[in-house]
Amino acid sequence: MTFRRRHSSMANLPSTRATRDSWALMMSVTSTYIAAAKAETMAQPAPPVSVIIPAFNEAAGIARVLEGLCAEPALRDAEIIVVDDGSVDDTATVVEGFPRVRLIRHRANRGYGAAIRSGARAAAGDYLIWFDADAQHRVEDLVRVTETLLEDHLDYCIGVRGGGSHQESSRRLGKWILKQAVRFAAGQPVRDFNSGLRGFRREVLHRYLHLLPKGFGASTTTTLLMLERGYMGAEVPITVRERLGQSSVRQVRDGLRTLLLTLRIFLLFKPLAFFGSIGAFLIAVGGVYGLHEAFAQRLGFPTLASVVILFGVQMAALGLMCDQISAIRRERFD
Repeated sequence: MTFRRRHSSMANLPSTRATRDSWALMMSVTSTYIAAAKAETMAQPAPPVSVIIPAFNEAAGIARVLEGLCAEPALRDAEIIVVDDGSVDDTATVVEGFPRVRLIRHRANRGYGAAIRSGARAAAGDYLIWFDADAQHRVEDLVRVTETLLEDHLDYCIGVRGGGSHQESSRRLGKWILKQAVRFAAGQPVRDFNSGLRGFRREVLHRYLHLLPKGFGASTTTTLLMLERGYMGAEVPITVRERLGQSSVRQVRDGLRTLLLTLRIFLLFKPLAFFGSIGAFLIAVGGVYGLHEAFAQRLGFPTLASVVILFGVQMAALGLMCDQISAIRRERFD
């Protein structure tokens, strides 16, 4: 029995060796293929510019946008990325008709800022350009923004809409409120804080992707970040046309979002000024009321005045604490 087992084992030896040789050959071929693929990938230089286009139900205008971008000689080497943010129309189908364009899809609508973040993380360009999908922006303006970034070696460039640009009258009040908040937070005049055509050096934008809100506040937030952190930038005049298709902006919903964004701007960039102003106001009101009751009415210092003053002190302390947290958060990736 022992001899037969040995004989059986020896009989299977050639088959085992053949199997090992086959596996070795397969692994060798696979390793060679992977190495060649890596070498080919490394040999391809990164594009100088990546154009990021967030799109939500933009089937009516995105074909015109992509045709213009693909036909522009100055963007021949640019990477074009469309982020379909959960569209329920034919946006993705239209984009798939352009082989040069890279399509990223969100299963559900996550917001303008979330689409920008997805596109920025996937982009390979040294400079990242934001471009709207509704055909409002002109390709020649995008080229001017790109050339300004490349030629002057800037950290950012914002397209500033001129007087001849189309602007929906129903959104002017909200924009005026935001403009005043941005001007206060930035400490300087801002010509166009939420233009959809803007560009950034890749490493600069990536430092602050975690701060971008999911919604339309991403543009305003990046404007304030660039100004507050002292990056080198420029503004380029652009012309905005009337959009194609229906706007995704809703007056009541986005009016509330405007107020929340205004509050967020203060909390992120000027928390001490925001809470400190409220605290100072409460302290002043409580002090005046308390002194009036104590001396004019001779009723003693009222408890209500003490509570109001104490609440004002707490608001000022909260502002100081939030200011420290905000500074740490902004400097996280500096």
